[in-house]
Amino acid sequence: MPTTLHVVSLGDSLAYGAGDESGKGIAGRLETELEAHGIAEVETVNLGVNGAQTTDVLSRLRQKRVREEIARADAIVLSIGANDLFRNPHSREETLRAPLAVAERILGRIETIVADLHAINPRARVLVLGGYNPVPRHEWASTINQMLGVWDAALVARFEHDRRVAVVKMSDLVTAQRLSRYDSFHPGGEAYREAAKRIAGMLVRELSAA
Repeated sequence: MPTTLHVVSLGDSLAYGAGDESGKGIAGRLETELEAHGIAEVETVNLGVNGAQTTDVLSRLRQKRVREEIARADAIVLSIGANDLFRNPHSREETLRAPLAVAERILGRIETIVADLHAINPRARVLVLGGYNPVPRHEWASTINQMLGVWDAALVARFEHDRRVAVVKMSDLVTAQRLSRYDSFHPGGEAYREAAKRIAGMLVRELSAA
């Protein structure tokens, strides 16, 4: 088990920590959770950006500072794809009309992002966050939940042969009761805390087995 860990959070508002009443997000909370597992020194860097889409992350991976942080990382928490699916009316309509085709296109870009991460840092673990329903009381909630199930299964299938990648289930952690009291859309502090616990546990198990 390593005594130090450098973790980078990369991607959209979920990677950034939007909605967390404490302001810590996943990156900040991972320090506490990993230290609780016996990691003596934990450094986290938050490279999340509200509203980011896959094309934004691909562009950022060409920036010097971002590449330097990725190169130093022992683990990378990646959250991306949701804004491609639902950010604007056109994408929402297309997703509802042809969800599998849209998902396949976005998954291809996520696969490219992961390949770029591997190229920058071949040794880092990459933990890809699954989807969650930000509008659980919406009239389309059941349809969205079904789509999330398909999305998560497709993520797992896409990376099942890559031992450096794991998918972190989020849909059971971000519930209606755990949405942010700031916007009732992003996860609140409790959901981020549970996500950090899950990620820390996954990381510790993987690093112990390495």
